[in-house]
Amino acid sequence: MAQLRVLQALDVARTQLYHFTAIVIAGMGFFTDAYDLFTISLVADLIGYKYYAGRHDKYLSVSAAISSIALCGTVPGQLLFGWLGDKMGRKRIYGVTLIIMVFCSLASGFSFSKRTGASVVTVLCFFRFWLGFSIGGDYPLSATIMSEYANKRTRGTFIAAVFAMQGFGNLAAGIVGMIASAAFLNSSPDNVDYVWRIVLMFGAIPALLTYYWRMKMPETARYTALVAKNAKMAAADMSTVLNMHIVPEEEAVDELPAREEDQYGLFSTEFLHRHGLHLLGTTVCWFVLDVSFYSLNIFMKDIFTIVDLVPDIAEADNNPLRRMINITGLHTLIALAGSLPGYFFAVVLVDRIGRVKIQLLGFAMMAALTLGLAIPYDSWREHKNKKGFAIMYALIFFFANFGPNTTTFILPAELFPARLRSTCHGISGAVGKIGAILGVFAFSFMEKAKFKTLLFVLVGCNLVGLVFTLLLPETNGKSLEEITGEMEESQPPDDEAAVAAPHHDIRTVPI
Repeated sequence: MAQLRVLQALDVARTQLYHFTAIVIAGMGFFTDAYDLFTISLVADLIGYKYYAGRHDKYLSVSAAISSIALCGTVPGQLLFGWLGDKMGRKRIYGVTLIIMVFCSLASGFSFSKRTGASVVTVLCFFRFWLGFSIGGDYPLSATIMSEYANKRTRGTFIAAVFAMQGFGNLAAGIVGMIASAAFLNSSPDNVDYVWRIVLMFGAIPALLTYYWRMKMPETARYTALVAKNAKMAAADMSTVLNMHIVPEEEAVDELPAREEDQYGLFSTEFLHRHGLHLLGTTVCWFVLDVSFYSLNIFMKDIFTIVDLVPDIAEADNNPLRRMINITGLHTLIALAGSLPGYFFAVVLVDRIGRVKIQLLGFAMMAALTLGLAIPYDSWREHKNKKGFAIMYALIFFFANFGPNTTTFILPAELFPARLRSTCHGISGAVGKIGAILGVFAFSFMEKAKFKTLLFVLVGCNLVGLVFTLLLPETNGKSLEEITGEMEESQPPDDEAAVAAPHHDIRTVPI
């Protein structure tokens, strides 16, 4: 079957206001996601100082739980909301994730109990789990919505721009943490309890600001036409979005398989034949990427302590807020020097170079740079070469973001048919977060003297990602339906106006 006119109009649409609106609406969710996931590592020492002073060994297991509990929540969140996005529609449940996110961000800061210490941490972990659950749901929905709204020429750029908001959220985590710590620096040590609560609750603000606009977004035409089989609504919604008249193609939509039984499902032999290797590639690549990315990000302060970039926690017990300022300052510097430029390069070049080439480059450079930290690891520790270590560390994040951290988010939103797109993205992301959880626990319980071994493990993870990237086809410049084989790609028109013109208005003149 030939491509539907409404979908062709989206594929060739000029970049306009609604593209940028969608980027901001979806992107602010990722801003909040990154802020909420990475702030916990910055404030974990303050929680330990407040509730586990003098019991450092006990706090090691508690710190692991606090750092990983939100990641544990993302796994069922990605699976459930990814599936619901295909069953009920992307927009219909898009606001639900945001409501849970706002509530749990605030509740994390209000984690109180009649018994201090373990009880407070238990309450905090409860709300952090459900916060992670909502964050997990945001991944497949945001990626799918942006991919289905974008035109085929700049689709990668738009999806990467949404994901790049993660970099700004990471940066904001460091800045807010630094400001909050500085504000209470000269006050009573007991006030550290206010600092971590303020930092965690701040994550509710950007999510709350975008809720109204999420509810105003129309459902994507690809879901409405290809999954819900509602040609009139698809044409009406996209006519409003594109500011032009698109004629409904009810007969063409009626030709699509009407029943779910008439289409191959996720667990069918046909899906295995068409997309089995694609799903294997996206899940494995995301898994090994997150083992490395989250380990190095969440435990940045511990690794920097080894090379004396920040003072050891035992040396800072009398002034934990000063250590917090040092940690957040370095966190912000790494974000500015490595993470954000990597996202910027990905946004600019992903539609020029291609997703697969960027992913291969990213994994290769991450492996090489991590190897550069692992081989002379003892020298880094003994000679305390702070600047060189920090530069290498920042470069790893640069090539992670200008590489697999961005492309593993893009590719699952393009490779699978509309009725399974959100589900498969959720599966890929959930497997990735399982990798993140394993990485966090490995770092938490491994002795500092054995970090060198773990760095070599991360090198191996990046090499595995390099190999499995070869299973993935390049999606650059193709319509989603051409990639998935749902529809045949007709001769591409010059612009959306030509596509929108109804066929009966076209007249042929004999020569």
